[in-house]
Amino acid sequence: MKVAPVTRTVVTLISFLLVPGTALASSPTDWIRGTLGDVRSALAEQGSNGKSSQEKIIQMSRLIAELFDFPELARLSLGPHWQQRSPQERKEFVTLFGKLIARSHFMKIPTKAKAEQRYVGERIEGDRAVVQAVVMAEDNEIPVDYALVRYNGTWKIYDLGIDGMRLSEIYRSQFNKVISTGPYDDLVRRMQIKLQEFTVEAGAEK
Repeated sequence: MKVAPVTRTVVTLISFLLVPGTALASSPTDWIRGTLGDVRSALAEQGSNGKSSQEKIIQMSRLIAELFDFPELARLSLGPHWQQRSPQERKEFVTLFGKLIARSHFMKIPTKAKAEQRYVGERIEGDRAVVQAVVMAEDNEIPVDYALVRYNGTWKIYDLGIDGMRLSEIYRSQFNKVISTGPYDDLVRRMQIKLQEFTVEAGAEK
């Protein structure tokens, strides 16, 4: 699947979230703020520890899994096609989708993150919340919404809004295009191919 420019923008911005999850803070905003506070040290450690690219990907994949609610993001991204899938197909899709996100985000992480962020609002409804922020990147102010859900006393990200467009909507548009012209299995096959490409790219890096 070809990645659109807007998708690359989203991926670049959310790379600032790829750090270990922290315990539930006093508010969703505090959780996001505390998580982002560890980004530069996490990136610096990866750049100096001598690990191979494959080892770094495995490590980052584990960290991302702690931050994201992949089943919910997968459900939103697959849209109406989710209901048509069997429990086994859903489980397999979530696993494949999670691996793709982990690797694609890792590959886009900038070696020197300079973007600054300020928080402008927060909405909490039960175990769901939205943290509103503005990211300063390359002299541009980009609004970002972090959609969070609380599980067992900690928050997880289940969607992101970047400049008015949600990550789930970007993937849903791409998935719909594939499924509208062929069977669901074609989508799975393309995702598997893309995952293999990421693996080959990582193996070629020194």
